[in-house]
Amino acid sequence: MALLLAGQVAAEEVSSDEANPSDLWTLYEQAQKQDPRILSAQAAAKRAEHQEREALGRLLPQLSADSRLTRTNYVSGAYETYYNGERYSVSMSQVIYDSPTWQAYQRSRALSDQYTEQGEHDIQGAVADLIQRYFAVLGAQDNLELIQAEKRSVERNLERINSLYERQLAPITDKLEVEARLDRLRSDEIEAQNNIWVSREALAEVIGRPVYEKLERLVAQPKLKDTFDLKSYEYWRDLALGANPLILSKQASVDAQRAARKEAFGGHMPSVNLQLSSQKTNIGSENAPSTPNESSVAALNIRIPIYSGGSTSARSDAAYESMMIARHELESARRQVFKEVRTAYMNASSALAKVQASQVALQSATKAREAAEKSFTYGINNAVDVLDRASEQYSAERDLLEAQYSFLLSYVVLKRWSGSLEDGDLQQINTLLDNHTVKYAAVGTAG
Repeated sequence: MALLLAGQVAAEEVSSDEANPSDLWTLYEQAQKQDPRILSAQAAAKRAEHQEREALGRLLPQLSADSRLTRTNYVSGAYETYYNGERYSVSMSQVIYDSPTWQAYQRSRALSDQYTEQGEHDIQGAVADLIQRYFAVLGAQDNLELIQAEKRSVERNLERINSLYERQLAPITDKLEVEARLDRLRSDEIEAQNNIWVSREALAEVIGRPVYEKLERLVAQPKLKDTFDLKSYEYWRDLALGANPLILSKQASVDAQRAARKEAFGGHMPSVNLQLSSQKTNIGSENAPSTPNESSVAALNIRIPIYSGGSTSARSDAAYESMMIARHELESARRQVFKEVRTAYMNASSALAKVQASQVALQSATKAREAAEKSFTYGINNAVDVLDRASEQYSAERDLLEAQYSFLLSYVVLKRWSGSLEDGDLQQINTLLDNHTVKYAAVGTAG
């Protein structure tokens, strides 16, 4: 209750924002700049790119320069002197063959791909979560308005029954049952109001600010089947196999571990590098004075490892096990993706069928309520029967809305796990939203 009151006060403070309702695309653009999950994924991908460039740098020429200026007090027997010394040198080295260094670069490239794909997977997950939270707010608002509409119907019927009861034309049982129903709806209304603010707080968590403004609602009777092409399960499965970022991330992880194994095994291999250096100095051995001299050296350094106590073999074996772990994780990711794709496809198909069934059920419930009202005017039904039919109509409306939201969310999940969730999908869903306020009329009023 405290949360509800706090939310209502805050909403009054920002009442000026109500003239500018937000839609899904607007909140998505804000989440791109504020959602820590998205920002963290983007930073991880950039970090991997920098680490790849660092590994590449070890394969490129290494150039360094050095200078030394000295002031020396030189004593030899009775001879003592002071002199200034200078030494300047420049050197360059270039890897010609070094298996560990090359494989380290290959590993960093694979890791860069891994973090890029993992970041894409996390971002798509955050986008799907944003859509789910957005529709959770809409669902909570729809539920509240349906409860309020039903409550208004019950209040009007209670007034009618009280009037009839005073004239002894209605039994006490009808009066008590309607009063109990009204009390239950009042309790449900409080809970529904609280659920709205709880849902808004969940949405605010990813937006980075309170969300008190109105949100654009789903248009009446959206043409879901015409707007979204559900295709076949095999289509989504094959799409996920080649485009799902989680699978691609795990595949890159396998490549990275394979390169890491070759890097470790490279400790058995010789290494060759070229070194060029030039020096100019007047400092001799043990800082003794010397005539100025210059020297230039070109060296080909060859290093052949012979024995390292078995650590190189152990490192290679450990890297092999790490590669096997990565392969098992890849297989686990594939199974998870196939499960999620199949589940999302079945949920979307079921929700689409439920939308059509709910539309028919709503029409039937509406006709049943209208028939009950007519029967009441002829004294065939009592007021409780009319309210029962009205409650069934509200329930049918609620089922229809839930089925529509369920389809949209299942479709988003299907796009996400198939690796094809893009900005265009959000814009497509956003076209089904409209700046309108749903007002459910009070039906089932006995009069």
